[in-house]
Amino acid sequence: MTNAFGGHVTRFPASDPSKAEKFNSGWSGSGLGIDSQGNVWVTNRLGSSMRGEYLVGHMILTAKTGGNSDEILTRAMAKQTGGSDGGSVTLLRPDGSQYPGSPFRGGGLPGPWAATIDGDDNVWISNFAAPNSPITELCGVRTENCPPGFKTGDQISPPGGYAGGGLQMQTDLAIGPAGDVWVMDNWEDIDSCFGVPPESVSTRCGGQGVTVFFGMAKPVRAPQIGPARPY
Repeated sequence: MTNAFGGHVTRFPASDPSKAEKFNSGWSGSGLGIDSQGNVWVTNRLGSSMRGEYLVGHMILTAKTGGNSDEILTRAMAKQTGGSDGGSVTLLRPDGSQYPGSPFRGGGLPGPWAATIDGDDNVWISNFAAPNSPITELCGVRTENCPPGFKTGDQISPPGGYAGGGLQMQTDLAIGPAGDVWVMDNWEDIDSCFGVPPESVSTRCGGQGVTVFFGMAKPVRAPQIGPARPY
């Protein structure tokens, strides 16, 4: 499990939660995906820089003093762009150690939210960001399934990710047995989510819709319980 405020992932046996272990990741962890080799891909919404550490501290202080830390996180992510001060993705080996090159950053990771694995063990990331909210495909650990010369963590998608008019401030995403990528769009207007917005725009805070990219990913077997299983 990830930690929304801290910079770590927690693992414990289902039979004994008292035996918890913590492994370092990035700031404001959100989603994670497990590939067929047992590696864990973790999305860090606020990245891995000092900026992310500062924002998490600001969120904690705000929450302790009765303020709304969600607004700080939301507005910070909406302004992020991919790069050193954007979001990041941490890759942990099965033993909890960091994979070489991790954390991964790039122009297609302005605000990574969720991660899912396709049948080639490549990784698909959704982004909660505005105005451009791409989905991004990263080369996985089985680099033979990536374009020639690519290494683990490199972006297979264009530098800014796959973008389109139907994508905005995404949360979750999933891959189906036909290789379709289903992306959950979220807020339309951040200002309508806080305070008392005008009645005419008060419904623009909720989920906006679902975008489907047909056949973009390597198909996986259903049901999706545990690591991705290719056909």
